[in-house]
Amino acid sequence: MRIITMLMYCILSCSALAETIKIDSKNASLQFSGEHAGRAFTGKFNEWQATLMLPPETEPRIEAQFSLASAETGNAMYDETLVEDDWFNVKNTPTAKFVASDIAKTDSGYMVKGELSLRGISHLVTFALTRNQTGLSAEFDIDRLAFGIGKESDPDAEWVSREIGLRLTIPK
Repeated sequence: MRIITMLMYCILSCSALAETIKIDSKNASLQFSGEHAGRAFTGKFNEWQATLMLPPETEPRIEAQFSLASAETGNAMYDETLVEDDWFNVKNTPTAKFVASDIAKTDSGYMVKGELSLRGISHLVTFALTRNQTGLSAEFDIDRLAFGIGKESDPDAEWVSREIGLRLTIPK
């Protein structure tokens, strides 16, 4: 009987360590950054949501969806350009999506691999989701041309940086 009690305690304790987090643009931030004509720019997505089921959850997963039309840089010219067909193509692909295929616990948080889909094009991305004093955060770059973003107007990345940084911040 004592062994059964200990096993039940262990199972309940371990399941209590599993973490499910629901976030969106109201309680976390998803930002992007790059350069245009040699000048740095930053922006954010104002409408997005995600569910994170992190280890030791038996089936960990991360799924996120964000409205491309909600991208905002604070520069009217940039914001108007982002929704156009050559950039985010909001008319035909209004949302982008990320679905994790592998989440592994690390000393500082989690290593995440998954598929990012933008403009109907999907690519595998890998990033560290780091646990810190203020919550969780992740930073990684994507190749905008691999997703067809600005491919016609700036195919050689002469005006807009080829690498666009993404930053997710999830407060405690």
